[in-house]
Amino acid sequence: PYFILWVSHSFWVIILPLHTAYEKLKRRPRSLAALKLEALVASAKLIVQRRRSHAGARLESSFDLYEPVSTTEQDMDRATAAGDEDGSRALAASRPGWVVWRMIALTAMLAGLLNSSAYLWYVAVGFTSMSKVTAIYNMSCFFAYLFSILLLKERVQVVKCVAVGISIVGVALMALFDTGADVQGLSEVQRLARRNAELLGDLLSLACACGIGLYQVLYKKYAVPKDYHSLYHVNFMTALLGASTLLVFWIPIPALHVIGIERFRWPDARQFAFIASNAMFGVAYNAGFMIALALTSPLFAAVGVMLTIPAMAAVDMVIQGHALAWSILVGAGAILAGFATLTYAEYCDSVRKTDQTADSDSNPPSVAVAPAPLA
Repeated sequence: PYFILWVSHSFWVIILPLHTAYEKLKRRPRSLAALKLEALVASAKLIVQRRRSHAGARLESSFDLYEPVSTTEQDMDRATAAGDEDGSRALAASRPGWVVWRMIALTAMLAGLLNSSAYLWYVAVGFTSMSKVTAIYNMSCFFAYLFSILLLKERVQVVKCVAVGISIVGVALMALFDTGADVQGLSEVQRLARRNAELLGDLLSLACACGIGLYQVLYKKYAVPKDYHSLYHVNFMTALLGASTLLVFWIPIPALHVIGIERFRWPDARQFAFIASNAMFGVAYNAGFMIALALTSPLFAAVGVMLTIPAMAAVDMVIQGHALAWSILVGAGAILAGFATLTYAEYCDSVRKTDQTADSDSNPPSVAVAPAPLA
């Protein structure tokens, strides 16, 4: 399973070349220099914004106060003291290689969390039923909201909590209703062993959901610049995640083989064709998911993924001709209702933030002037 995971995530490296080819072939093509600058400026903006958030309010107000220097630390000080746009462009121009290395280090850590969490899903399937793994895995939306509150300082909103709850109930109805494991004919020892194995699988699925929720929030916090939307930068970061997986996270493959957890055999041509096809579909899915994660919120993206469950049920009904049970219909309706509720809540949030921005622009803070001393 880990080899399949490694191939699938390594294929993400092709996202950036595909986007670059699209930018070059469209009616109004963009130069490679412009695309490179866009990715570098967005990456530098991440670094500047993070440094400014840690530096506090006492910053120099003028970029010109600093003499030209060559050390990275002093360049960082200059960029932080400048405005977001000027500082980011200055840092991207003076230290492009260093900016890229910072992004490589960031994506390597995120890839480690993503790959380890995703691998738990494959392991859990070997201990418990697919339906339980699916239901527990989709609790990642709950963890995404929890970590958003803790790390992104989002407000606790009843509407969003209700949307998450409705969506989780919908998944549970679709996945768990009337799917009890057949334990007839098993001895008491065998039944106990099966229950222990299912408990382990459930715990692994829960750890997977927690890790995926944490990954989504950390990506939003550290890999998406504030007030700067660039699809090219999103695909740049996704490609770096793929490159980190390709170049670093192949190491567990021989390690798992030596330990004896997963004996590795090279797939034949037919097997590799299926693995590559699955990876290509994964590229399309994850490209869309990462864009949704960057442009919206971790919670919205996580709940949106749940829509694939009723979609798969509908496709199964059309292609296979299977009749849908009432639990499938009710569960799909609950997922759709939860997503619609969350969409409304996200829309209200965006309107509120827009109004706050407009009010702050129209009513700048007044500057207090000390009265003149009495004669």
